[in-house]
Amino acid sequence: MSGRVVAAALGAALVGVLLSVLIPKLRYAPAARAQGLSGPASPATRSGPRRVICMSPAVTEIVFALGQGGRVAGISEYTTYPPEALKKPQCGGFFNPNFERILSLRPDLIITQGRADKLTDFARDHGIGMLSVELEDLESVFAAIQAVGEALRAQEEADLLCAGMRLRLAQVRLSVKGKPRPRMLLLVSREPGSLRGLTTVGPNSFLNDLLDLAGGENIFADVTQSYATVSKETLLERQPEVIIELHGEGMIDVAEEAGIRETWAAMAGLPAVRSGRIYAIGSTYAMIPGPRLAELAERLAVILHGGGEEER
Repeated sequence: MSGRVVAAALGAALVGVLLSVLIPKLRYAPAARAQGLSGPASPATRSGPRRVICMSPAVTEIVFALGQGGRVAGISEYTTYPPEALKKPQCGGFFNPNFERILSLRPDLIITQGRADKLTDFARDHGIGMLSVELEDLESVFAAIQAVGEALRAQEEADLLCAGMRLRLAQVRLSVKGKPRPRMLLLVSREPGSLRGLTTVGPNSFLNDLLDLAGGENIFADVTQSYATVSKETLLERQPEVIIELHGEGMIDVAEEAGIRETWAAMAGLPAVRSGRIYAIGSTYAMIPGPRLAELAERLAVILHGGGEEER
């Protein structure tokens, strides 16, 4: 056996060990995390459905990341990535699907996330295949990728995509190993210009899992909801050392960041405010439980343990 072959084999073995040690919770649990494929199997080809409607931005990203964008016949509202997906017809949103548009596109499979009774009934009534996946915590994201890969006959692509994501997340965990874990607040929304309507993340959410991977301690990891509205009084009790706000693409510029810090100045009793450790991430992947979640983990780790000046 050549030295190159031996090196490759050793490298693969090391990656396997790294993944099994660092992120055991991210292993795929096949049937437990997806609602399952309903309706008739695609009559078109052994390669799976030819015309797919993606009724969630995260689902769209998954399908394109699997290299199956050519099968996408339509996308949902609020889809912003990848750029080539924006050329596809829009079919409404989760709560207001455009059934007429969907029918006109002649799909043989609709993929969405969560419980979608309207879409499920519509697909059944019109003989269209239907797949609904959960996208809640990290484990469910990997399971969803595998379920979509299976439905599209792209299992090898799904395996490869998951392996790459897992490796990047393992590298993040390794990079922060042994470092102090700052107490932090991760906000997904608040009322503009005020500290009302503060919505944060709790357990059983992919954002909480990413925060843990990146070496932070979520001050609201003990709440009962995955996403919860909290009060300023509670923040004063829990004393976050770092505050990170998540915003949409293009919503953060220098003036906006200055405004965010100015808003938080009203709570000088918080360690994060006194030290100036208030950050904003303005990217679509920050809120999308899909293939780009490793990018968010990497940025969180930089903010928490690399100074975070790149994010200002």
